[in-house]
Amino acid sequence: MFNWETFEPAEYSRDEKLSFVDLTKRSYVTAEGDANDHSADPNFLRLATAAAQIAKTISGGPANGIPVSGFKDYVPYPVQAVWTAQGNNEHFKIWIKQPLFIDEADFAAAMTQTDFDHFDEDEIHFEHLAEGIEIQTVNRGPLTADAPALQTLTEAIKVNGYKRLHDDQHREVYIDGLPLDEDKVVLVRLTIDPNGQELPGLVHN
Repeated sequence: MFNWETFEPAEYSRDEKLSFVDLTKRSYVTAEGDANDHSADPNFLRLATAAAQIAKTISGGPANGIPVSGFKDYVPYPVQAVWTAQGNNEHFKIWIKQPLFIDEADFAAAMTQTDFDHFDEDEIHFEHLAEGIEIQTVNRGPLTADAPALQTLTEAIKVNGYKRLHDDQHREVYIDGLPLDEDKVVLVRLTIDPNGQELPGLVHN
């Protein structure tokens, strides 16, 4: 069985040491909305749970009645979210990466098997998206505006002459799952332009 944590440890690093990823266009299950309490917000957790439910159904493939072409057993990818500051609250967009052999038809089949009691069908989508080049490190527990992880990333960008793209935005990858507690690891990423510099250990995927 393919397990992202085993086979893609650099992309989903648990190391505080700074690293770089260049993530090209892939398929994702997505959802978005607004939150007043960051990753503890009920609306965020509701949609994260719904998107993860769809992703888990897809991962069952033929066993769940979804005739995926070229299906191989895999562990569903973790929930991630792009957070954007807006006034007194934040906008979030949830992304859950899908293997290359998963397509829109597989997503549609999973949606027909889903209970919509806690979300509307049109709140969950299937999109082709690219993350781009990002610098990353880890944080333990919920991320705050003054979290050391964000300070470390911001300082590294400044010292090394990179350019941060989207100053009001960052990405969180919940590699230990949701909801968060103080012991769970969150991978934090900021999108950058390296300004023509070579990035050490850059992971392409």
